[in-house]
Amino acid sequence: MLYIKNLSFSLAVLGVCTQVQAIDLVTNGSTTLSIGGYVKAEGIYYSPDKGDSEFKGSARQSRINLKTTKQVDAKKLTGFIEGDFYGNAANGGSELRLRHAYVQINDLTVGKTWNGQFLAVYPLLTEQLDFRGTGLGTISGGGADIRPDLTVHYTHKGLRFTAQQPVYEEANLPDMVVSYKNNLSDLSYNLAVTARETKNGNDSDVGVGASLAGKLKLGNDSLHASVFNGKGMGAYSTICVGRVLGATGSLDCDAENGELVSQTGFTVGYRHKFTEKLLGNMRYGEINVDDAADTSVNVKSVNLIYNYLPDLDFGIEWRDRSNKTLSQVKKGQQVEVMAKYSF
Repeated sequence: MLYIKNLSFSLAVLGVCTQVQAIDLVTNGSTTLSIGGYVKAEGIYYSPDKGDSEFKGSARQSRINLKTTKQVDAKKLTGFIEGDFYGNAANGGSELRLRHAYVQINDLTVGKTWNGQFLAVYPLLTEQLDFRGTGLGTISGGGADIRPDLTVHYTHKGLRFTAQQPVYEEANLPDMVVSYKNNLSDLSYNLAVTARETKNGNDSDVGVGASLAGKLKLGNDSLHASVFNGKGMGAYSTICVGRVLGATGSLDCDAENGELVSQTGFTVGYRHKFTEKLLGNMRYGEINVDDAADTSVNVKSVNLIYNYLPDLDFGIEWRDRSNKTLSQVKKGQQVEVMAKYSF
């Protein structure tokens, strides 16, 4: 018999943690339907190196998801769908946008969800408030296919094998990622290798890149670092030969003079817990492209996050970009204040 439980909940704003709670709505035997997500209100003051300063407020990052789980013949079957409100962004709209839509059975996941590069790096980074360019300095820097329309993940212990819809539309094979995660005492790490076909003039070549991310616990504090190097990685790092991703509408921008160009990126970060309710993060990320223009971008950020109530956080973050990161974000400084509530 179906019954509704915990149906009432309040909307306000989320803790910046990546794991979001969920509220069970319906249970029928071994099947559970739950709702989750967060509401985020943010205000960002922009002070670009060129042009006028401005302030923008938004709640578009808010998101909502539905998840269903059930046991079938000793196998766990999960369905998940989530949306936020960044749809029709080109016209300043706030329409519901599909973020995730996947099915998972035990260790196999199929559908629209995080790419393999993102999962190999992001969980080990410092917490940031920045929605755009959060992972800059890594191979998961917010590229156009951070959540490909079709992704297949298979995990076995610490290994993850990923095949995902290729960024290059004329590619003959999916973009592939193999990663391995493990712990050594207080050190958590993840090593990943990416192979993808990318455009090179009127032809194409296969680019290969590797990344390593780690997190070292120091009591209540932690050190975070990552590094990547490879060719054909611009679609995922968002930094291309001579420009940022999306500046000319092309997602493949890794070749120069008939050769794929290598790039290297790294991040370093530190998380400090001042009290049980107050924590702070410092982070630096940089990417350098081995092209004729010596393209280079870096981002610095510092934040404070205060847990005012369970699942209700307030935060402030300062960040500075040495150049444009993504086509929408200008060179210069930003200050963001936010409130987030998870449910």
